[in-house]
Amino acid sequence: MDPQLERQVETIRNLVDSYMSIINKCIRDLIPKTIMHLMVNNVKDFINSELLAQLYSSEDQNTLMEESAEQAQRRDEMLRMYQALKEALVIISDINTATTFTPAPPPVDDSWIQHTRRRPPPAVPGRPS
Repeated sequence: MDPQLERQVETIRNLVDSYMSIINKCIRDLIPKTIMHLMVNNVKDFINSELLAQLYSSEDQNTLMEESAEQAQRRDEMLRMYQALKEALVIISDINTATTFTPAPPPVDDSWIQHTRRRPPPAVPGRPS
């Protein structure tokens, strides 16, 4: 075979391999996205057609909006806690307004006290001072 033809064949083979690897990567990226898209759309259609129809066909729709006993108990507990905290804030604000601040007295003037100084030790004869 002609060496130039072999190089061209090898170049085309490399290009095709590169192209196929790009296509393979794109397909691997798109498959999970497509599956999720189809699943989400199917679930959305099921909810719209089946579940909502069942929900609206129930006799008493007002019972669907009623508060459960657990939620009512929790709401009452939160309201009691709110009232208790409100009362605590009132008590704290009363304490803050009833408390007075007395500034510290000025420093004492002790200039009239005679401070005794230490005398230097007596000079020893024969020693220079």
